[in-house]
Amino acid sequence: MFEMNGFVFVNVHFACLMFMLSCFTSSSPQLVINIKNQGGDVLQEVLASNVSEDVVELEYQRADGTIVTQLLDFRREVQIYRLLILAEEEQLFMKGLQPPYYQAVCFASKLSKQDFIAADAIAKLRQKNPHTVRYPEEDNGHENATFEYSLDISRSKVISNHIQPLCVEAKTIYVQEADLKVWAAIGNPNEAIMVLDAAQHMVRPASRCKDVSITNTNSSSMSCQCRLNFCVPWYPCGLKFCRGHDQQTGKALSYRCGIKTCKKCLNYAFPVKNLQFCPWDDY
Repeated sequence: MFEMNGFVFVNVHFACLMFMLSCFTSSSPQLVINIKNQGGDVLQEVLASNVSEDVVELEYQRADGTIVTQLLDFRREVQIYRLLILAEEEQLFMKGLQPPYYQAVCFASKLSKQDFIAADAIAKLRQKNPHTVRYPEEDNGHENATFEYSLDISRSKVISNHIQPLCVEAKTIYVQEADLKVWAAIGNPNEAIMVLDAAQHMVRPASRCKDVSITNTNSSSMSCQCRLNFCVPWYPCGLKFCRGHDQQTGKALSYRCGIKTCKKCLNYAFPVKNLQFCPWDDY
């Protein structure tokens, strides 16, 4: 159970995780949540907030080694996903690639504030039983999205200050045209053109990466459409309120008494330069 009282990077090595946690949350506590995935494996999510920046970050490592980071910038209404992917040896062998194959992929999209708990509320969360395995109360299903724009990381601050430091390792930062237009409309009018100019359209390839044969002599120069499936298996998605009475006046009142938790999966499609940038596309 969680009480209402008040990030995070995971790397392949736990020591790196703890170092980067301390860098992001020098003044904010972080929660380590035990969760169980669909395969029955118990994973650890790290959840933290930076109230002064109005930012929340959640991170966990999947059973296959992929590290999923979700950053919520409430001030700029931007949601960022970064995935650090280590391809399986079997995938590499079948596609004729050499291990180890490690890649960072980043996506930025419009944040719907009502779907998440604000940074100040996250900062007040405490666990009564930190060793308990948590399960989401609601499953919000799958979100399908196709990304057709590439964001210039050197211009990304006009959208969010957090894109560049989080996505510096990524070859491409993917965004959608609809989100660019929304950010241009809700931001500083003087920066609207800068927002729209910060990204370039990417032509959708004719072939899926999984359908491109490594034996094709043009495979190294043939762009293809990649797909990536991942989930956020547990996250705070709402506040719970309890009813009570004021001890002095006896009047009825409501107060925060916990959180509602959710799960959500995402299916993203996006163009890549060639097959080597999408060795996992096999579903």
